[in-house]
Amino acid sequence: MLLANLTEAGPTFQPKAVSTMRRAAWLRFDGDRRAPAVTETARLLEKGFWLDALAELALAAEPFPKAGFTYPLAHDTLLKAGDDRDDGYTRLERYLEYAAAFTLDADVLEFLKLQGNAYRAAVEELEISLGPSNWVGPVEAWFGTAHRSVLTVGSLLLPAGFSFGFSLGTPDGAYAFALLGPFIGQDGSTSFTDTDAARTSSERELIRAFVKPVMAGSPDAMLQFDRAFRGNLPHWRPLGYDRAAACLEDHLVHAVQARLLVRRGEADAAAGMVRYDEENGFVFARPLAEGLEDYELHRAEFPTLDAFFPHLMDYLLQ
Repeated sequence: MLLANLTEAGPTFQPKAVSTMRRAAWLRFDGDRRAPAVTETARLLEKGFWLDALAELALAAEPFPKAGFTYPLAHDTLLKAGDDRDDGYTRLERYLEYAAAFTLDADVLEFLKLQGNAYRAAVEELEISLGPSNWVGPVEAWFGTAHRSVLTVGSLLLPAGFSFGFSLGTPDGAYAFALLGPFIGQDGSTSFTDTDAARTSSERELIRAFVKPVMAGSPDAMLQFDRAFRGNLPHWRPLGYDRAAACLEDHLVHAVQARLLVRRGEADAAAGMVRYDEENGFVFARPLAEGLEDYELHRAEFPTLDAFFPHLMDYLLQ
């Protein structure tokens, strides 16, 4: 995230609510903007390897200043990193070497140590806002899938209001990550003290961490959706989608969160959520919510969403 902030595009990520640490990073590393790591970050961002993929890479990488991967990356992430010269894995291995060198050459670890009090305060705010993690179990039960560990990560260098969810596989089971940037207060300030935002964002990104592997595990069903998506690109591009997977992922995350609201007795809020999505062009919102309700009614036959997903795609495309 530090490298992303130092690119030319960095100041455009949420320019109206900038955390103190992002400002400090811009000042401290202003003379390092031409470093190979920053230049390669800019190239990756220009080619569609956006902040979510960078965050996934950061969580999968060895702790800097080492170079290499602790956990494998998703196939889709590697595809997005590839170019005419290198496959995605080769390119990202080289990128991690640039990032590791930058960590040493620019004294990044010393900068982070100086921000230690800010990080500890942010962690404390986020833990208080999240409260007990008893909402994690119902999400796992709904998907029929458990992770080795579920982690909520707060980042002071992630633009305010941004959040991402990932699942990183290991031989002993997958890790689920919900990565949150600071929340924006009504006065434009940034902090992690908004209880509603913390719990809603954490649940949404945990759902995303579960959804991504479900989609990756059904390539035939995804191919079906891709054909339907490409047949209606003029509708999706104004909404910011030119890739079928990104479009379906957001639809699914919203639909699952609506179903979880229903199961918590908040049916009116769920209906409002689906209606809001429909009114804003998410034409699959209602059929997905209906299909997921059918999944809930047939759990004996389909114990996991992975097992039901091809049927969900058939229903959606009909």
